[in-house]
This record gives sequence, C-alpha cells and structure tokens, in this order.
Amino acid sequence: MIIKTSIKGVEMQLKTVKGLFSPKSIDRGTLAMLSVLNLKADDKVLDLGCGYGIVGIYVAKVIGAKNVVMADIDGIAVDLFY
Repeated sequence: MIIKTSIKGVEMQLKTVKGLFSPKSIDRGTLAMLSVLNLKADDKVLDLGCGYGIVGIYVAKVIGAKNVVMADIDGIAVDLFY
C-alpha cells in the first residue's frame, strides 16, 4: 500500500503493509507532532520504532538524511526500506 501525503509542503509517498502501525493512513498523533516540529539544519533525529518511516522520512527531507537514524525491531518495517 502507498500513502501519499504532504506535510508542511513536503510531498511524500510512503510504502506500508498490513501489520504495521496505522497502515492505511498516518495517525493523528503523528500528524499533530509533525505540525509543531521546529527543525534546525544541524539537528540530529533518532526515529526509534520508525514503522514505515513517516517521521524519519519527513525529517530527512527537511534537514537531510545524514542527520537522521531510523530503527525498528520489526523486520517487516526494516524490509520496507530495502
């Protein structure tokens, strides 16, 4: 399944599958958090329990992938990025 979204003008397409948290749409809590997130160019972000990656991918698009580490214990989530 592909989720297409725009958050604060950042366009994203996210691949997700059944069995991961909120696989049909981005949950309201995550959207609320991202709506108030103020990122600076030198911030470093750990997206622990990244699932299909909405937070980490958004942050990487705003401040650069080199500033983001994403991790999840669920092999299904990790496999989505390979």
